[in-house]
Amino acid sequence: MNLGSIHFRLTLYHGSLVAVTLVIFALASYLSFRRHLISTLEAQCASQTNQIAQSLLVGLPASGIAYVQDEIQEHYAPEANNLFIRILSSKGTTLYESGNPRDHSFTPPQLGFLPTLDKPKADLDPREHKLIFIRPYPLSNGDSYQIQIAASLLPVEGSLDGLWKVGMLLLPLALSASVLGGFFLSKRSLERIREVVATARRINSSNLQERLIENQTGDEIQDLTRTLNQMFERLEASFTLMTRFTADASHELRTPLTVIRGNLELLLHQGKALPHKPSSEVSEILSQTLEETERLSQIVGQLMELAQLDSGEVKLEREVFNLTELVAGAVDQLQLLADDKQIQLHTELASPIAFKGDRYRVKQVLLNLIDNSIKYCPAGSQVCIRLFSNSRAAVLEVSDNGPGLETDSLRHVFDRFYRVEKARSRELGGSGLGLAICKSICEAHDGRIEVESRPGEGSTFRVLLPLKDPAPASRLCGISTLPAH
Repeated sequence: MNLGSIHFRLTLYHGSLVAVTLVIFALASYLSFRRHLISTLEAQCASQTNQIAQSLLVGLPASGIAYVQDEIQEHYAPEANNLFIRILSSKGTTLYESGNPRDHSFTPPQLGFLPTLDKPKADLDPREHKLIFIRPYPLSNGDSYQIQIAASLLPVEGSLDGLWKVGMLLLPLALSASVLGGFFLSKRSLERIREVVATARRINSSNLQERLIENQTGDEIQDLTRTLNQMFERLEASFTLMTRFTADASHELRTPLTVIRGNLELLLHQGKALPHKPSSEVSEILSQTLEETERLSQIVGQLMELAQLDSGEVKLEREVFNLTELVAGAVDQLQLLADDKQIQLHTELASPIAFKGDRYRVKQVLLNLIDNSIKYCPAGSQVCIRLFSNSRAAVLEVSDNGPGLETDSLRHVFDRFYRVEKARSRELGGSGLGLAICKSICEAHDGRIEVESRPGEGSTFRVLLPLKDPAPASRLCGISTLPAH
């Protein structure tokens, strides 16, 4: 999963919020339950001391100390109930003191009479696991007594320990369930955004008329979809105007350039036949002007071709042909040019590959790629042309061991009018449009073109053409496997 994606961040935020909420809720529940248990125990101690005071101590002068001791032992049974009870007099005497608790869960407190105590008091002793409750009780005859009762905290701590274990078991489960639920809910919520992104990625210069499906949900995704559709409408209008302008300008420039070129050729031809031939300087100027005019005519023609490809005016003449034979023919066509530059052409061609497409346009791509390798490689270099296929596409690779391309150039090599070495490209007649045309032709065949290169190690241009409806090999009669050259 992409850690920077909205999906991951939503899941992280949701999980963190739920975790903090569960921890706070668990701690609050634990502390509340602890307070409730201690308050209950304290209330029981207060009730018992009050009963002793109201039912036994109030009649102490008449009933006597022995009666009070017997009644406490009989009705409250401190040792059996794991309690400790002590009754102290303000005179320093002990009216009653029970024995140690039967379960030995705590040691009896060693407290004397507290003369400053005027109201009931409860103290916790967590280290001794006990609660101590003291109730003062004055009699009408002026005597004052304090009833001390101690109770074990082990039952309370046992209940809290059980609650803690249950919480430690349920909290991870609840958190995991919440995170998984948040993961799938956020994934489902973002599914529409993924659909919008996928559709937007499919829209390019060849299908700008397509639009995103706008669901009437009234939410932010609908606003995003509507905004993207409006942007595509503006892009389509701008692209149409640009394409129309390029096509119209190229068309209008072709006639004047043709006239200029013809006049220059006529001047050069007639100048040679005149009795007084023009000077060599004039002839050189005319030749250079004619050369530049021819280059400009080539650029205008390529611009018009690109505009037609962009606008969809060029209809591909799709037919089934032998792609292997086409590649071999393109290599043979450029063999003389390679020999002139002392560049070796090497081919590795697969058995006949049936491809359905525009034979002329595919050959145009092949000639352009091979011609570029021949132009920009120094003498003694080698250009390798490979053709093979897999289950989905025919793959053509044109590799060389020339100077290669810089990383920055790789990002722009298919841009229009981009030239790696402008001075050298101009010297070799390059216009910066050839690879852009190759890209448009490949995309018109639903294919793609890509490049791999390292400075000083050469470049590899790779064309992938999908084999959508290949013809059986029997239809390619008369074509045999071509060996490597």
